[in-house]
Amino acid sequence: MKILFYVLPMAFVLLVACNNHSEKEADHKDHESTETKKKATESNHQHEEEQNNVLLDSGKKWKANPETITGINNMLALVQAGINNKKDVTTLYEPLQFEFKTIFEKCTMKGESHNQLHNFLVPLKDDLENFKKGNINTESLKEMQEYLQTFKNYFE
Repeated sequence: MKILFYVLPMAFVLLVACNNHSEKEADHKDHESTETKKKATESNHQHEEEQNNVLLDSGKKWKANPETITGINNMLALVQAGINNKKDVTTLYEPLQFEFKTIFEKCTMKGESHNQLHNFLVPLKDDLENFKKGNINTESLKEMQEYLQTFKNYFE
């Protein structure tokens, strides 16, 4: 009976200690898993940012189809009209979105030139989403204008 009196508490202590150790391991594994996922997400985001940078074709401009050039020029004209107060900035989302969609619909570009056009258009899509939410003003139009004007740096 005295043995049971000593063994039972020792068994209880070992049980609690082992259980506590496995909980710490599980917490550590969860933490490692969360950190790994976080690092992978950050790495993926950084990779996407690198992919979205427009690159030249070995130092030369990419050949863009005429409809794309027209669409970019139309967007520039709309933005300029908003900046000059010839158009109410709150009415610009629809026509800008129309031109943006038309560029996609009429795009005949293939291969790497198409990929680079996509990289150029991604920031414009984000801008249009902000405009859709009502976040449009003269300053945002000026930023969009500056960006649209860089098209000629990469495409002809």
